[in-house]
Amino acid sequence: MKKFDFSVIIVTHNSELGINKSIDSIINQMPDFENTIEVVIVDNNSEDNTKTICSGYAEKYPDNIKYIQLESTDFTKSLNMGVENSTGRYITFLEPHDHYSKNVFSSVLDFSSKNPDVDLISVPIAFFRNDRNWNYLNYKIKKTEKVDLLKQPKFAQLLGLSTFVKRDSINDVKFLESFNGKITFFSEILMNNPKLGIVENGTYFSKNIDEKIYPSEDLSFGERDYENFIEFNLNNIVKKSLDKFSDIPQFIQFNLINHLRWILSIEKTPDKLDLSKLAENIRHIDDDLLLSNRLLEREPKIFSFLLKYDNDLNEDLREKLDLNTVFIDNYDIVNDNLKVLASTLSVYHENIDIIVNGEKIAKKELRFPQKDEYSLNSRYVQYCSIESEIPLDSNKKYKLEFELNDKKSHIDFSRPCNFSKAVGYAKTRKYLSILEDDAILVEKKTVLNWLKQEMKSLIHIVKEKETGFEKAIPFRIAYIIGYPFLRNKRIWFYMDRPDESDDNGLALFKYAVKQNDDIDRYFILSSKNKDYNEIGKIGKVIPYKSIKHRYLGMFVENIITSHPDNEVIYPFWGGYPFFAGLLKSNTMFLQHGVLKDNISSWLNKSDMNLSFFLTSATREYDSIFEYPYNYDEDVVHLLGLPRFDTLENQKDKKQIIIMPSWRRNLDHKSKEYVKENEFFKKFNSLINNEMLINKAKEYGYEIIFRPHPKVYSFIDLFDENDFVKIDYDKTKYQTLFNNGSLMVTDYSSVAFDFAYLYKPVIYYQYGSDYHFDMDDSYYDYEAMGFGEIVKTEDELINLIIEYMKNNCEVKEKYYKRIDEFFLFDDKNNCKRVHDKINEIPLKD
Repeated sequence: MKKFDFSVIIVTHNSELGINKSIDSIINQMPDFENTIEVVIVDNNSEDNTKTICSGYAEKYPDNIKYIQLESTDFTKSLNMGVENSTGRYITFLEPHDHYSKNVFSSVLDFSSKNPDVDLISVPIAFFRNDRNWNYLNYKIKKTEKVDLLKQPKFAQLLGLSTFVKRDSINDVKFLESFNGKITFFSEILMNNPKLGIVENGTYFSKNIDEKIYPSEDLSFGERDYENFIEFNLNNIVKKSLDKFSDIPQFIQFNLINHLRWILSIEKTPDKLDLSKLAENIRHIDDDLLLSNRLLEREPKIFSFLLKYDNDLNEDLREKLDLNTVFIDNYDIVNDNLKVLASTLSVYHENIDIIVNGEKIAKKELRFPQKDEYSLNSRYVQYCSIESEIPLDSNKKYKLEFELNDKKSHIDFSRPCNFSKAVGYAKTRKYLSILEDDAILVEKKTVLNWLKQEMKSLIHIVKEKETGFEKAIPFRIAYIIGYPFLRNKRIWFYMDRPDESDDNGLALFKYAVKQNDDIDRYFILSSKNKDYNEIGKIGKVIPYKSIKHRYLGMFVENIITSHPDNEVIYPFWGGYPFFAGLLKSNTMFLQHGVLKDNISSWLNKSDMNLSFFLTSATREYDSIFEYPYNYDEDVVHLLGLPRFDTLENQKDKKQIIIMPSWRRNLDHKSKEYVKENEFFKKFNSLINNEMLINKAKEYGYEIIFRPHPKVYSFIDLFDENDFVKIDYDKTKYQTLFNNGSLMVTDYSSVAFDFAYLYKPVIYYQYGSDYHFDMDDSYYDYEAMGFGEIVKTEDELINLIIEYMKNNCEVKEKYYKRIDEFFLFDDKNNCKRVHDKINEIPLKD
């Protein structure tokens, strides 16, 4: 029997889309595969083509590849079986949609021959998604070396992926039945021999970081799971470490923190959990290590300390956790009024005050409960906010300070506040605001005092060398040079998605460019978009994220957009803190569709700071004030969607349009994951339903499948047939709405556009996987919906057939609902919106 240097264990389930690339990356390694590497594939009851693929490899390489089939899907059992059936000197683990660079095994082999006393060797890992690599935990890999973890604990191995283990070191160490249990396995190996090999050359490429690092959104983590997690992952490590070392070395503490990161990211559990058991383990972690660890975000660090110290944080910890800091979310000067929105994370109830020239001023307390932090059913942090409006006189000076519970607080800034510590000041036409010793000094702006402050800021930025500063320096200098020529220029941007131009932004742009005024209007769009040149015939177009877009973006007055995400509308978002202080734009939100859900977790004043918030229906308008968006009435306007003006009820085509919405639980997931998801299965089945296809042919209807834009990242997974058209070309929405006869959707707001034309809609709501809480929505599908709600595919098919028999006429019941819902049908939405935006005051 051959003796192999390496055994690669692959545990797989329904992995037909990625398993080839994984195995090929092993076969193509630089050392002789047939004499060096063994592959053990343990198949957890795959139901797709995985068996055929793996069997084919096993037949081609019978001496190198073992294929083991299990009827169960017990991942832990499969890992242990893989180890038991492996024979290589070193064992490593590969997930079925991951792969290796060609030099990994040769590099590890070379290192092991020179360092026979090392039992565990690690290589760099790169997570890739959307054609980009995301390095993870590679900060410690600077060179190939051997480290003693007792002396250099920061090198602690925190991932099972990219790790090679000497077979002789395993002995009776097993994978235990617990979530995130792989880490415990490697921790035990390192406790027995705390020497770690780090090999710089070679990379493990891993797909979908979210599937590996954090629990999935649909995980049901109950009391038994929690008890197992505590016992096998935490108590087990602590007990064995105490037996071995009489204390908990810091490299083991790093592993405890890694487990903490995983479990604390679970917000809700079906059972009430005894968190004292978790606290007992956190007490084994040094405070400094918890504070400095880059794996934990600030909020879970706070919760960790609350558990560790039984909700009693001393002043030193409060200071180090920024609990004595007020974060300014909004800082704008409009018509000589300084508008400030400030917040703090509150462990206890914090009282925030604004002090102007030594006097407390009037404030309004706001609540953003959607921003409170939860973990394991416990709300451990509240988001407390206040806002205030301060009249300014350019001939006077002002000093702004903040207090928490009557004690002076530190000041910091959130994004996208037009102020940042990186720059240290904010400039408007008339005023200069300077951060100095946890106070903001406001004074009249002159060219001289501005340039002096800018010079200080440039020196500070260069000295600190924070990530992204290099790109900001030339732009800030160019801003100063261009300021005399552009300061009075009226520049407005119009946008939809960066890569699409088929929404309210374009509809309003077409109207606005016809107006005779002194405003320079630009439509922002990727130059790769097929409509780029056509829109250029309508008005001025700027390529998204081009130098011109970034430069004029520092002078733009209004950004008028159907998608107000900060990372979309600001072309320099990654380096935003270095541009803050110069920007003056209002964000005018035109909507992507009629709001029906409570989306205040995303679109609230603290995070978006909209100057204009468009609505189209009375109930929609009212909902903005029912939920904690916290916008004033002068921001929210009921005027109608601009794109509605171009809707025409054309009857020259007979089309069934299937347009499902998105599911957030599919964000950044592998295609293997998607194929197993209910959303994919339901709509893949629907567009291939034989009865639907046959009846559509009989009644002369075409079927078009046009899902949410994000679905296009895996559109190739859907099975094609000769009749249903999968809309790969992304036909313009207006064309689909105008030509369509019947729409099938689930929760998408496109139903409002379709119903606006008095056309029938069917809601296919097969389950409970939608990411918005239907109970927390003003829109009641049963009482307000524009069509029937169906739960099963058979019910849906029968209803579609019924509509086709009746020429897809909207039923009287739903005709009345449509008539009552929409306020405007006069095709003057663009005019109303344009006129109202012109009335919104500009930032100073």
